[in-house]
Amino acid sequence: MSWILGFFGASLSRDRRERLATFHDLPLFRSEGEGHYLAGGGLAETCLHGRGPNSDEWIVAGLGLRRSEDHCLFLTKADWQAILSVADPSFEGIDGHFVVVRRREGEVETFTDPLGVRTLYLAETDGGLAVSTRLDWMAHLSGADEIDFEAFGAHWLTFNQLTTDSFVRGIRRLGPGGRATWIEGNLRIAELPWSPDRSPGGPSFEQSIAAFAHPALYDGQTLSLGLSGGLDSRLLLALRDAAAPSFATHVFGPSTLQDVCVSNAIARGEDLQQTQLHEPAPDAAACLTLLQRHVAHSHAVSPASAVLGLRYFARLHAQGKVMIDGGFGEIGRRQYLNRLLRRDRPSLRRGEAGAILPHLRVHRADVFTADIHAAMMLGACHEIERLWDGMPAVDKTGEENFLDLLGVRTRLPNFFGFAQDLLDEQVVNFMPFAQPSVLQAVFRTALKERRNGRLFRDIIRRRRPALARYPLVKGALTYPFRLPTLPAFAWTKAKGLFSPEALDRRRPVFLERMRPYALDTVHSASLPACYDREKLTTLVEGYYAGEEGKAAAVDWWLAFEVWRASLQKTNL
Repeated sequence: MSWILGFFGASLSRDRRERLATFHDLPLFRSEGEGHYLAGGGLAETCLHGRGPNSDEWIVAGLGLRRSEDHCLFLTKADWQAILSVADPSFEGIDGHFVVVRRREGEVETFTDPLGVRTLYLAETDGGLAVSTRLDWMAHLSGADEIDFEAFGAHWLTFNQLTTDSFVRGIRRLGPGGRATWIEGNLRIAELPWSPDRSPGGPSFEQSIAAFAHPALYDGQTLSLGLSGGLDSRLLLALRDAAAPSFATHVFGPSTLQDVCVSNAIARGEDLQQTQLHEPAPDAAACLTLLQRHVAHSHAVSPASAVLGLRYFARLHAQGKVMIDGGFGEIGRRQYLNRLLRRDRPSLRRGEAGAILPHLRVHRADVFTADIHAAMMLGACHEIERLWDGMPAVDKTGEENFLDLLGVRTRLPNFFGFAQDLLDEQVVNFMPFAQPSVLQAVFRTALKERRNGRLFRDIIRRRRPALARYPLVKGALTYPFRLPTLPAFAWTKAKGLFSPEALDRRRPVFLERMRPYALDTVHSASLPACYDREKLTTLVEGYYAGEEGKAAAVDWWLAFEVWRASLQKTNL
């Protein structure tokens, strides 16, 4: 990712500053003195820095965007200089994903974007304040490496974490719309969860999203759309002006997958310049290195084998490409948490954590002790209670808008946000659907238009009707473009009874590469106390003895274990 690392205190020895420098590769920016160390790096396009009029210095990690009439602009160094040159900077009207650190005499301020897609970690230690975009660095720097399993509970037991608490005790995480100020040893933190402005007026959803499908590029850059078999990326393709220059598409994975098949069919039929990237899994050592790098940023937000599909972003950057994709498009389709809406409206309205939790549950791997599992269950219930307490009343928003706002406040920072950290290290990228101005337009759009993807289908049929000829993909099966949500579910369920799904061999191949690591870890005398040894041994040994049904759980456990290990290093 584009990264930031800083330490601020009354006295910072040269030896300490030298040890701080061992955390990172050659930075793009570094400032150090007796009372501070501040550095940043990654891609030059996603790590900007400068100095203010009063010898202030600032650094931004991520990508700021500003919507214009029919396109969007990347914020430049001069733009950030203007924003941060005032005492109380405002990010109103700014889209994108970013964190900011600003250092002034005797004062440090940090800011996060309104949606919390990028985040920052803070810890008061050794008489100073440490800040970083990386949790593992903060754990190593502060010596705080104890996982808070109550805070981790919803992350493991549900779709994703429901608050923005840190997973490590003694470290704070700055959430959406966050501002942390450290003055003379006193730390103040404030956050502002995002809410839509439902006042009438403003651009329509179609106008808003179309602007982000047309970023103003620099010379030598090409926009590359991640084209899947789904509805969201197809909408972005339909919105592209055919006369707009410098455009291509890409897809990752083997041609045996339906997602890739449909994407390639669209590319051929619509005469698109498409790049398909897929390579065999590397050897065991390389697989472990890939996984270690990935989970240090993403905190086990996806199973371990997912890293095989996330190896190619740096190549797009090397080709001068700016990447967009359909991430978080489900909010525009009124597709978030419908199981809770359909099955338990009373609990949704009352906010009963114990009744709501079963509707959010996701099974990953049952490998923890009873005490740890109980702590995670308790933590997940507490997160639901806190989340509902901070939301506007259901009667005020309506049930469906309430659920979509839940998605904005929880899914963006705690799923897409964790992945964003790693992406910013490799390629200039953003998600058009995950922009505050686009989300404002979504909530202004009538529910009857948003439900079942109707809005997206209508725009596609009107803007580029040829794209309606191609089927859509759900999981490993296809269904006709015309079908809304529930008929599509019935279609694919019935189709699955008669049509064998194409097998994705990446998971079993990856797990085979990881066999020595997995078995050595399970049989280690120093197996962490959080695990139930009997459950874990039965799971891992059973899979490698031929019980293929345990593959997914082993895959998830590996992601957690490598992430857990990434926190356990010597205090610097």
